Amino acid sequence: MNVLEARRARHLIIRLDRGEELPAALVRALDEAEARAGWIEGVGSLEKAEVALFDQASRTYAKTRVLDGPCDVVALSGNIALQQGETSLRLSATLARESGVGLQLAAGELVWARVYGLELRVTAFDDLPLVRVFDDRTGTMQLATQSSAIPALAGEPPRLAPPAHAPELPRATPPALAVEPPRATPPAPAIEPPRATHPAPAVEPPRVASTGSAELPVAPLPQRPARPRQEDEPYPEVGDSVTHFHFGDCTVISSDGERIRLRQERDGRVREVSLTMLRIEPPTVDAATGRKQFRLARKN
Repeated sequence: MNVLEARRARHLIIRLDRGEELPAALVRALDEAEARAGWIEGVGSLEKAEVALFDQASRTYAKTRVLDGPCDVVALSGNIALQQGETSLRLSATLARESGVGLQLAAGELVWARVYGLELRVTAFDDLPLVRVFDDRTGTMQLATQSSAIPALAGEPPRLAPPAHAPELPRATPPALAVEPPRATPPAPAIEPPRATHPAPAVEPPRVASTGSAELPVAPLPQRPARPRQEDEPYPEVGDSVTHFHFGDCTVISSDGERIRLRQERDGRVREVSLTMLRIEPPTVDAATGRKQFRLARKN
């Protein structure tokens, strides 16, 4: 067994057009790229090809098989090396084509081919000068490296192998801890049934004032601090009559100094108004009833 290592590589993508021939066209492309050693992979189609198989018994290649007609390249691989100072290729291919009995496959070393369309990837080894040398044991040309590329190892003293470490004795396994029996789970406390909720007292709906002649009691206004008034300032009192600019003729039914409640004469509705937003005109007195009559207008 022989192992060769390349540490500097280039990747080339090469396309061969219809009518070009293998291996001549590929050798020209590799010489232009100065790729003297490397590996080849490719796919595509061929118009015509010739393949051959190596006979190990006679140590020679058997008769070349000619595939005259279109065929697809199922697989193509090979390598590049120098042979007698010139670029040399070794290509192996698996080809497929249609025939009178169906699909046929042919494989072997690709001796020659005319391209229909072929795409190749070449990995060039720039630091590994490969050559082909004849192998007496197999009768084939094998890859090797030039003697100048491999430093001579003669005379190098053998290296001593490091002493083997004494095997480590197996450690004693500590005894397993006694498993504590599971503790009994205390019974869950009894769940107290929910107590019945007392129904909420029914809310009495608000009463609507009737428009009839019977008068309903009117809730008194909340008490507010009395607004200071001048002695001669006119002010409606409970029982006085007022004429409101919007509600019309009304009777005062309550007052707290700033607000008064009025009952409309036409429909009996109760209205609440703020005197601070109104202009109170001097009252007149009804000679028949003795009631004061005020006129409430908007402030300008």
